[in-house]
Amino acid sequence: MRVDCHCDTALALLTECSLRRLPGWQLDLQRAGRYLDLAVMAIFIDERRYASAMAAQFQKVLSLLQADIDRQNDLVTPLLWREQLGKTDQRTLLLIGAEGAEPIGADGGMLEQFYREGLRLLGLTWNGANSYAGGCASGEGLTAAGQKLVQRCNSIGILIDGAHLNRRSFWQLLECSSQPVIVSHTACDALHHHRRNLDDEQMRALADHGGVMGIAFVPDFLGGAGDLLRLCEHIEHAVTVMGSSHVALGSDFDGCKPVAELGDISQLPRLYAALAERGMAEEDLAQIIGGSAADLLQKILPPEPAL
Repeated sequence: MRVDCHCDTALALLTECSLRRLPGWQLDLQRAGRYLDLAVMAIFIDERRYASAMAAQFQKVLSLLQADIDRQNDLVTPLLWREQLGKTDQRTLLLIGAEGAEPIGADGGMLEQFYREGLRLLGLTWNGANSYAGGCASGEGLTAAGQKLVQRCNSIGILIDGAHLNRRSFWQLLECSSQPVIVSHTACDALHHHRRNLDDEQMRALADHGGVMGIAFVPDFLGGAGDLLRLCEHIEHAVTVMGSSHVALGSDFDGCKPVAELGDISQLPRLYAALAERGMAEEDLAQIIGGSAADLLQKILPPEPAL
């Protein structure tokens, strides 16, 4: 299975009529159908722009995305239940996520509604702090409301995403969550120090907790030239520290500006080949490409309700 744990392409629906074909974007549904079996479509709502209307704006994008998935059902289908991961449906699975919990409201009142409408991944915050947690640009930790939110997500089958958290919130999330979590798009702080990257201690703890780390294609996270070679080095370091069953890919397509050799989803086979040429074992490569993320989702997603 080929999985990308994070892309921001859903926001194209604010200016485009469909995600089916998006010239000039890094991912679209036609290309996803060729290069991915599962893509996490994250919805990010900028609280600086929509401070008083976060839920309404999230609902708008979510509804647009759902409608487009329905129209493009020859290519894609929403991932809602764990049983879908084992089916032979040739369509690409799309898992809908929220990059920041602000749209569900300070009291979490919209969580169940958005869950019914297909939400299956939730990041607690973006770079700043909110009523749930502190992001990497703040000093606050996980709040009491954040702990309750994590427990609610654990109970209904929403995967918690620790990307964008500061270290204090990260450690408190691992203490609080009864289920494994993902850090969907990040890199290795040991290779390049960045507030969005995980250090080796965090990486080992995430693996011990059963979680997964998605390596992003973001040059600022990777350091150096931020190129294909540098990306391979971050992936290899993560495998050394955590084991391949806890390492995945989280490109951040349409949310970053990768270098040209990683410029869109069609370049993924180039990455796979580079890792193999550098000596990555076939079984480890299969985990990184998608096996680790699929196994995590198999544990977290709810079972399909009986008819």
